[in-house]
Amino acid sequence: MLGRLYRLFAVLLCFTTLDTVAQSAGDRPVYTSEWGHLYRTENNKMDLLGIFPTEAPVYVLDSTKTQYKVQVSNGDIGFIMKQPLQRAMFGKRSAGEPTQYFYRGTQGSQCPHFFVQVSELRVRKAPDVSSTAVRRARLNELVCIDYFPLYTDGWVYVGDHFHERPEFIQAKFLGAELTYDKVLKEYLKVKGKDQKQEILWVGRLREIAWTDDKKLKQALTFWKESFENAGLQDPKVDIDFELYLADRFQVRPAFDVVEKQVTSLRMHFDWKGLLLYDGKITESQMKQLQMQKVSVIPDMPECGWEPVYYYRSDNNIVAFEENVKGKVFGSVYQVTLSNELALWMGEERIDMNYDEKEFVKHFGHLVSTDWIGPPHVYRIPDGDAGLFMITFENGKAVRYECMFYC
Repeated sequence: MLGRLYRLFAVLLCFTTLDTVAQSAGDRPVYTSEWGHLYRTENNKMDLLGIFPTEAPVYVLDSTKTQYKVQVSNGDIGFIMKQPLQRAMFGKRSAGEPTQYFYRGTQGSQCPHFFVQVSELRVRKAPDVSSTAVRRARLNELVCIDYFPLYTDGWVYVGDHFHERPEFIQAKFLGAELTYDKVLKEYLKVKGKDQKQEILWVGRLREIAWTDDKKLKQALTFWKESFENAGLQDPKVDIDFELYLADRFQVRPAFDVVEKQVTSLRMHFDWKGLLLYDGKITESQMKQLQMQKVSVIPDMPECGWEPVYYYRSDNNIVAFEENVKGKVFGSVYQVTLSNELALWMGEERIDMNYDEKEFVKHFGHLVSTDWIGPPHVYRIPDGDAGLFMITFENGKAVRYECMFYC
């Protein structure tokens, strides 16, 4: 009997109607149980502000007999029809939810989302063009949405769920997913006919091609041709280096062959004359290098990396973790390369003076990189679970890191 009463109480808690109590500032949102429209004024269904999906987060400000006054994720305030409001999300949809606004992917199981339609779109801290730009969204970036404005120049919230790191994009820059072939078709339509549009579309073509090695060389060749014909230069793009990278990607072997070749390089570190190999690093070596033992590293990702403790200096971190047999061993997590600290890959000694083009010459067929995201960062597979990352700045190697997939 007590169990049945407890379950009934839980249901009532989750599906409260909040008839008389408005939410206080700082409260977590509640969630709609059905999709619907946000109306600008009370009891006026002709004056639409926007549309929201099932389980949209809302903040209840007030209520009437038939409607709630709410604030939605982008800051719009209006009225919605009364419905059960949930304290948690359950990943459900309600009947008739319009896919033109709330597409959930080919499997119907993703968050409602759109894709960014333009290059280097500024993502703002607040829904205002004068607000600080916190980052730039890349072309075709998927953004989850929980409310879509139905008026000109409305904003969509694309930040974290609880608005601790707010981000906003204007809705007019969002649309259906782009493909390389779609962008190529638009580029070829204007090539040689409309120079302004040609430069715009070839920029998008280059950007989307950086996600597809097979298309990259063609897109970069078009980019170089269009910019040269227009007599333009882009100081942010070293197109000849990018084409060199694209050539190296054409000879990339299958993944299992890449793994074998990476293993054969016997990657290790030369640190003030000490040769350090992951899995064989000892505490005495860290003390010899005058590293400080610590128990916690702030912001260390937890996925797949469970150190027992660390040794660190200003720019370097070595983590000691326990394997399945209870043996503790050390692995380099992050180092800043210098004259005294170098990474060996086969016969190549990579220190602060090592040239980026030499790296691409020797290892370009083994690496992946994305010069639209963080340029000059090269990723080398570490089995199925992780990556080694080597970063170059101003043409020279500066940093090594490892990471595991979350």
